[in-house]
Amino acid sequence: MDANKAETTRYEGTVAIWYGSHFEDTAMHDWAPIKAWNGPYHPMLGEYKTSDRKVLRQHLQWLRRAGVDVICYDACRIQPELTLLGLPRQKTLQLLIDELSHQEKETRKLKLVVWLEKWNSNPTPEEYSFAFDYIRRNLAQRDCYYRLDGKPLVMTYHNGAAPDLAEIDRRNEREFSIRHISPTPGDPGWAYIGPAGDKECMTAGPGFDSYLEGAFMTTHLDRKPVDTKALREHGKEVVAARAEGATFERQLLQARQVDPKIIFISGWNDWACCMQIEPAKEYGFKYVDMAARLLGREPETRPYR
Repeated sequence: MDANKAETTRYEGTVAIWYGSHFEDTAMHDWAPIKAWNGPYHPMLGEYKTSDRKVLRQHLQWLRRAGVDVICYDACRIQPELTLLGLPRQKTLQLLIDELSHQEKETRKLKLVVWLEKWNSNPTPEEYSFAFDYIRRNLAQRDCYYRLDGKPLVMTYHNGAAPDLAEIDRRNEREFSIRHISPTPGDPGWAYIGPAGDKECMTAGPGFDSYLEGAFMTTHLDRKPVDTKALREHGKEVVAARAEGATFERQLLQARQVDPKIIFISGWNDWACCMQIEPAKEYGFKYVDMAARLLGREPETRPYR
């Protein structure tokens, strides 16, 4: 599908997007790497906290402007790392639930999906089971929670083999649509890095480069030095790979060509892996407005511009 056809043909499926909490307790993982290693892009909102209601409301307005339908909230946070046992206390999640439960005045109503993960490892069976129980009791029956094939959708990301978690998935499949997502090509389930997928879900993004997160892990987990000069130079490669939005356009058009049930954008504010389309000081609303345009949703998103 070319850009002209995409702009004039509305995508009738569901647009989902990765969303992470930032600076809920500390900036060590979120903003410090950008400063230390010359991250090429900086959020328009500055070093924000998603646990600030004003910030979250601004994000929701911008997500509507992009033509998004579903927010996939990644429950994983680090420094200090939050476990799935802490879901009831995650400030960003509770604000999301509250805001999405009161959208009566909005022309574009967003829905929520919870993404289950533990950073750099896997949740314990206790943590994983607790998360399903929490969603079942507190979210699954809400109007704002997204359903796939008639059942509440839960997305899961595993760091390596997890047979004990797979058994918990099997026990919950009767009540939930469970989709595993992976960055590894060929893994069963949904693709984390685009352009890839099938008729159920195609993933698209502006690019992917985890050098900031990799440097963070080297420094704070391995306690080893990094080549600061090389990392700062690498930022130029990130900019080149994005090609001023051409990468995102190409991936979205590939997704539109397949016309899947879901287009998954990875992601909204993943600054550590340079996958964000959130407005930045360097590129403004380029990616937000490109998404709406190439999804054929520019007219319906005008109230949010």
